[in-house]
Amino acid sequence: MDHENLKYFREPHKLNGQQARWYLKLQDYDFTLKHILGKTNTKADILSQKDQVNTKEDNKDIQLLKNEMWTRKTTAKVIMLGRKIMTEESDIIKKIQKNNIREKEVVQALEKNNGLTWEEDRVAYMEERVYMPNNKELRKEILKKHHDPADIGHPEQHRMMKLLKRTYWWPGLKEDVKRYIQGCFKCQQNKVQHQRKAGELHPLEIPQGPWQEISIDIIGLLPKSNGMNAIVVIVDRFTKMIRLKTTTTNVSSERIVKIYRDDIWKLHGIPRKILSNRGPQFASKFMEEFTKALGTKRQLSTAYHPQTDSQTERINQEIGTFL
Repeated sequence: MDHENLKYFREPHKLNGQQARWYLKLQDYDFTLKHILGKTNTKADILSQKDQVNTKEDNKDIQLLKNEMWTRKTTAKVIMLGRKIMTEESDIIKKIQKNNIREKEVVQALEKNNGLTWEEDRVAYMEERVYMPNNKELRKEILKKHHDPADIGHPEQHRMMKLLKRTYWWPGLKEDVKRYIQGCFKCQQNKVQHQRKAGELHPLEIPQGPWQEISIDIIGLLPKSNGMNAIVVIVDRFTKMIRLKTTTTNVSSERIVKIYRDDIWKLHGIPRKILSNRGPQFASKFMEEFTKALGTKRQLSTAYHPQTDSQTERINQEIGTFL
């Protein structure tokens, strides 16, 4: 059936892109197609037939990398690596040889002698990297050498870790790199900020007199007592005086107005401004119209920003401690 494709192309067809390129390529050649019987065309016939060799029993129980070969190769590589480090970092290596303060986990790893940890010329190697002794000044020198030079360019944490881990290792390396970069003056000075700039702060105005500006909040859910399970906290922003009134967590705007009337206004007068969060009792349409009729400005805090009224939040903490 090898000639079926030739029979196909002897008839007109719509060619796809690949076939069209073949057609254009064939125009560069002058050739004639001749039919040869399969029996006589032995070379082509052999190449077109599938190899029928039985491979079921081949390649059984063959270990590609034998254990002794792997150990020998690894040891040779380690020795070469150690010599290379000793040559390139001779000053650092000399300082390492003079320091024998090592962490407990390093001492235990050296005692195991598992092939990944060893000691040579008073220098310990951990997984083919030089172990840096527990010396702050020496470790700081290594960090500086892999961060501050102009040809290195003050790399960020991930790139600096890659540079260090090519040669050195010690416990807590990642945290030391992070702290060093955070303390680098040039990095902090030239750091590119990708976040949007924060908006301007608008601190609350300082009140001019007692009970001219008040803040209000509700503490709850508390253990029920006489049918009440919450406390209304009202604070004078000028004198820091507080008024407490028991209530329930589902208190309405009308109930809050009665608390204003009976416990605040009859004693201290109507305030110019009331600061509160965006609870339904304070942000309702009723409260908006009521404060407008009194000429009192209602000031609602930013959603999910309790620091807007941090004074009242601090009072709430003290009340919680007392309870």
